[in-house]
Amino acid sequence: MQPETPKPSSGETDRISKALDSLPTLPIVALRIGEVVHSKNVSVNQVAEILRSDPATSAKLLRLVNSPYFGIPGGVADVARAIPFVGFNTLYQLVLSISVLDTLKGKDGIVDVRSMWMHSLIVATGARELATELRFSDPGVCFTAGLLHDMGKIALAKVDPESLAAAFESMKTQGISLHEAEKRHGLAPHDLIGSRLARQWKFPATLSTPIEQHHGIHQQAVRDRLAPNLRTITEIVTAADQLSSIAAKSFGDNGMAEGDETDGNALFARNGLSAATRDQIASRARRELERSKVFLSLLD
Repeated sequence: MQPETPKPSSGETDRISKALDSLPTLPIVALRIGEVVHSKNVSVNQVAEILRSDPATSAKLLRLVNSPYFGIPGGVADVARAIPFVGFNTLYQLVLSISVLDTLKGKDGIVDVRSMWMHSLIVATGARELATELRFSDPGVCFTAGLLHDMGKIALAKVDPESLAAAFESMKTQGISLHEAEKRHGLAPHDLIGSRLARQWKFPATLSTPIEQHHGIHQQAVRDRLAPNLRTITEIVTAADQLSSIAAKSFGDNGMAEGDETDGNALFARNGLSAATRDQIASRARRELERSKVFLSLLD
């Protein structure tokens, strides 16, 4: 069961609606692939046919599956041949990631959008390593959830870069949280923007829940109402966000992390991860980051 999204105030609702109205829609190929993959009778030919209708997405998909990130022996030249190697769910997550990156990308200016995506990639890589450490059944979905967890913030960078830049500056100079800074500068909360986008774009709960709750998972009431797998994915993504904060300089995170160390320590402890294990995971994530950087090439 998908948890309720936190209810925004009337002013926040207006700001969310205004922000969403300013954004382009997700490419139809991502929505169609999602519908087909989650149906009962999905086939390789059916998925391949949809992908072939969008050559640009197919080309980017092939760039990803032929990269060292997947390491397919000999590579593949056709999307149909890629599917048996990666599986339907991973393929859908890749198409979704390609589509979101394409929809929300923009030229760096007042806000360094590429650094924001770099932070998300660091969180994604850390989430995959954490999921592996915890023996979670699907490290790939944790990677995708980490990659997309801050898409609401990146959407704000696209629709109101001046206000977001001012919010970032307030965080640095006044030592306040991003949520407080967003409020002071008239922005809708980025997690609520992300939540609304996830629902509008028909994300599965495994992706929409971490986007909605990566700041709320520290609350017992939030954890209690989440199904076990959604709670685990969300905690993994939030813990990875904390990892990126701890190792920001060595990761090259450029101050985009928002993690709170106190909450982060409690999160690691709840999942049986010692400080030493946390540091080992951070080291593994740092090594794996180079392979993951192929996702940033989608912004070019």
